[in-house]
Amino acid sequence: MKKILALILALVMILALAACGNTAPAPAPAAAPTEQQSEETAPADTAEEPAKPVKIGYITSDPSSGFWKEVLESFQNACSEEGVELVYQIASDSAGMRSAYDSLLAQEVDIIVDGYSIEEIANAYAEEAVDTGMPFMAVAFNCPVEGAYSYGTSNDGMGVSFGEFAAESVKKEWDGKIDLIVTANAYTAVPAMASRTDKAVETLLETPGFEYLKDVEWVKIDTGLDTSTIGANTANTILSHPDAEHIVYIVCTDAFCPTIVNALADSGASDKVLMLSSDCTSTYIDYAKAAAASDEWSPWYGSLDLQTATYGNKLLAKALAILNGENPEAYTEHSGVMVTKYNINDFYG
Repeated sequence: MKKILALILALVMILALAACGNTAPAPAPAAAPTEQQSEETAPADTAEEPAKPVKIGYITSDPSSGFWKEVLESFQNACSEEGVELVYQIASDSAGMRSAYDSLLAQEVDIIVDGYSIEEIANAYAEEAVDTGMPFMAVAFNCPVEGAYSYGTSNDGMGVSFGEFAAESVKKEWDGKIDLIVTANAYTAVPAMASRTDKAVETLLETPGFEYLKDVEWVKIDTGLDTSTIGANTANTILSHPDAEHIVYIVCTDAFCPTIVNALADSGASDKVLMLSSDCTSTYIDYAKAAAASDEWSPWYGSLDLQTATYGNKLLAKALAILNGENPEAYTEHSGVMVTKYNINDFYG
């Protein structure tokens, strides 16, 4: 019996030892990681995607000279300084506008800035852009399309500037006397530009002291888009009003004025005309500098300088505000300054 009990105890001890051998030892507490281990094994911070560079698409009318050349250069300089990509297309007619617009869409621009000058066509593209969610800003006119933006000097705004300055100058030079009003504009070719000159006359009529102008004749000359007829039309107008000694002549742009100046000289009426125009081209600057050096009356009295060198920064600032969702004012008027022989050296000395 004792032998049997001993064998049973021996078996129990063997089984216990086997069970102990199969049990995993408790894990030792993990040692704190060293600084080097922490740096090597710590999960990397999730890097943010870099911001996509802004790309502005610009449509321009012929930029080879004059206003549109200066605006394009100013816009390019502003974008370059701020690290903004600017791509542009040139449009000269309705077919060119379609091609330019589609090209900018294909280049995946963030906003289209339209410097194409024919409002009737540009407005249709403003509507298309708004419908498709493409931010759109027109240049040089007040775009009436809801949801689109505009920046520039409107034709109405230019007309007001002409009218106010004409009133001021006539009071200074002619004691407020006007015998005839003449305006020259591309009335048929570019109807949207009509208010550039006609608003000037309206502004004059509304100026205190000039109410009598409602009884003064106003002659409108349709220039078309070239200078071939403006000289003859001017001469005919002057010669058909021999009693007019104080003539206010407002012209839509500088381009027509040298021919008008020659026609006035040939008609013997240079000292009877006070002429205002716009764009302050190099031709006018040279004329005004020569006039400043002379005591003689100069019929080309002033040209509205839109100071295009400042357009770029202001266009860019508004475009970025639109893209940032800041909801800037729909239309921003750009004010120019009237340059004459009296202040020419302050601006172009």
